Amino acid sequence: MPRVVMAYSGGLETTACIHWLRNRKGFEVITCSADLGQAESAEVLSQRALALGVDSVHIADLRERFVTDFAFPALRAGARSGAGSHLSVALSRAIITEEVVRVAEENGCKYIAHGGRGKSNDQARFVLSVAALAPKLKEIAPLREPQLMTRKSVIEYARKHQLPIEAADRLTYNNDINLWGACISSSEIEDLWESVPESLFRMTTSPAQAPDEPEHVIIDFERGLPVGLDGETTPPIELVTTLNELAGRHGVGRLDAIEDFTLGYKTREIYEAPGAEVLSQAHRALEEICLSAGVLRTQETLSRQCSELVYTGDWHTPLREAIDQFFIASQHNVTGRIRMRLFKGVCSAVGRESPFSLYDRELATHGEHDSFDHGAAHGFLDIIAIIRKLEAHQREKE
Repeated sequence: MPRVVMAYSGGLETTACIHWLRNRKGFEVITCSADLGQAESAEVLSQRALALGVDSVHIADLRERFVTDFAFPALRAGARSGAGSHLSVALSRAIITEEVVRVAEENGCKYIAHGGRGKSNDQARFVLSVAALAPKLKEIAPLREPQLMTRKSVIEYARKHQLPIEAADRLTYNNDINLWGACISSSEIEDLWESVPESLFRMTTSPAQAPDEPEHVIIDFERGLPVGLDGETTPPIELVTTLNELAGRHGVGRLDAIEDFTLGYKTREIYEAPGAEVLSQAHRALEEICLSAGVLRTQETLSRQCSELVYTGDWHTPLREAIDQFFIASQHNVTGRIRMRLFKGVCSAVGRESPFSLYDRELATHGEHDSFDHGAAHGFLDIIAIIRKLEAHQREKE
């Protein structure tokens, strides 16, 4: 009997996938689940999978590696989707697929399966990552089968085969939550004229209900990566978790976005990323004083390219790795601390400090301590105006 490793989230869709793989295709199923900071415990996932008759269960605590090897490098590269999200879902798929491939190879499996739909971005992310990591493995996508192609058909399949269906709200929307953020899809937001119901949010307080007094937090960076809070060295998981709680309490990090999916259609997605939003804005504020204008312009181009690679599922590629090397080099002096103000859904940098700052107060000031050589401006302007004068003479001859 052939064996398959199923990327199992514990939700309705992947539960139906397990039943379909076992009972329709005759596979021995090994589930692979990753703890990336979501609420559901490993024990609950294990019990649920075993109750479905799987042959073995694999659950990996990947939280620290997810933050240090995926989320923080994406932060350093300024990676965000075209709609402005912090790519929490795309980044999670990259590390989950790594683990699925590893489990498949350890167990001698030739097949791996996932819960990506035929119209989803996830299917592409899964397939491209597997192709890069283990091209000989064969992909199975149960949710592209007619019996499981839509949410309605999955619900009908689950009821027919007496599979566990959770609370009714799971039938109307999906939450994909990890340490780096949440992505919410819902039938309740498909009408673009309607505002987002407050009940959909999971990580943030409504800005209207947030505290009436602002709160400040200092974020320490070394070489473009966050390393501490309020002057204390803070481990990565604790750092992100603390900021999620703090910024979430102030309603920071919400995004109501129109997303351009890989397959060409548009969809409305709700994102929450309180910690990632604060870190992103703080990181940018530090870059502004530590990097030259030329480096910042170059980074903008490469950030967009890196963002596209992450979004489409091309994390595991030589190009993405090469771009990452650029950011490692360019961020060498992005060290310092930023004081962030959190208030009513808004976070902003209100204090900047770095031993490598390119900001010179005596050059920037218009006061009495101005050290700029104003006399040098005359010759400089004469030189840069040469080409303009030549172009003017050229037009006179036309």
